[in-house]
Amino acid sequence: MARVQEFYKGSRKRRNYAFIPFIALLALFSVMLVLFYGMQKYAVISKDGVKIELPILSDGKARTVDSEGHTVRQFEPVSVPLNLDSPDFYYVKSSAGKNSPPVRGIFIPSVNVNPSKIIEYASRLVAGNALVLEMKPRSGVCLWESQSQMALAYSLNQPTELTAAMPEMIETLKGQNIYLVAQISCCIDELLPTRTTAYCIHTETGLNYTDGLGTWLDPYNLDLRTWIAEMVQELYDLGFDEVVLADVAHPSLAEPIPLLYTRDISTERSTVYAVCGLAAGIADKLRDRDKVLSIYCKTREALVRDDFTTGQNAVLFMQLYDRVYLETDKFTYPYNVEDMQSSVHTGNVYDRLVPVVVNYIPDNSSWVLVDGPE
Repeated sequence: MARVQEFYKGSRKRRNYAFIPFIALLALFSVMLVLFYGMQKYAVISKDGVKIELPILSDGKARTVDSEGHTVRQFEPVSVPLNLDSPDFYYVKSSAGKNSPPVRGIFIPSVNVNPSKIIEYASRLVAGNALVLEMKPRSGVCLWESQSQMALAYSLNQPTELTAAMPEMIETLKGQNIYLVAQISCCIDELLPTRTTAYCIHTETGLNYTDGLGTWLDPYNLDLRTWIAEMVQELYDLGFDEVVLADVAHPSLAEPIPLLYTRDISTERSTVYAVCGLAAGIADKLRDRDKVLSIYCKTREALVRDDFTTGQNAVLFMQLYDRVYLETDKFTYPYNVEDMQSSVHTGNVYDRLVPVVVNYIPDNSSWVLVDGPE
């Protein structure tokens, strides 16, 4: 007999438990999203990867916050000695001077560089074989139509009847088998500073540094090296067999005064670094030359050691240049040769150390004669 139910059982609703995993995943995604954006400020990026450094787990080292709200970790300062040595130019190995022929020349100052005067000088070449033409004096005026970048930028190329006649004049002299040398002033220039002061040494008040020789250009300036090298190449192309650089020097100061230069450097200022750096830079730009490149030395001291007055060192110059020209006399020149002999490893010292003398012809295989008052 069936059991009679005393109470009525109501119908039960079926529960959809599939929503539970979805809600859990949604909650987990939300937490991860919050953590992702919220923890970015605690991210530390290093070469080893990315890691999170929470303040609660801090190791106690100081931290600051930058302008964008990022935490910046502060490390204990470490003292590291930094030694900046001046450059050493004497590692240079050069073949300069191997094929320097004897030069026995007469110097022609720029004021006499014209067709009629040059013919007169050429007629005097009885014992000589060369003419040394001052193609760029300290005035800064080039006696040829220069197309260098500096000349074009600052209108330094001033065409004249003389500059127009120069190529034909050079060709005529070469036809007479005359060895031609061009001389240019490098660090003393009166024309360029009238166009721009960007390449000059300045006094503490900002004025161009000028002394009895003229206005001085900055030997530290890298553009000056390029300009000089461009002028040398133009003179080679014009027909000159040799170019000699004059006034590659720092101004001589009677007493130390503050000077301002066009270039910042990391080492202590040095006249030798400035001038020898300029000389080395020019020689390097012309290292593929097939003609002779020479330079003037101003003092006897520079023949044996650094001359901190002018910044020159002829020992280095002999490594970089085919010849070194030196103003001297017949009594002093033998001592000059003694000073320089040990530094001449290629060629003949009597052809590579060229005496520049006044009013007499020395007993030497090479020389340059300068006319002077009797």
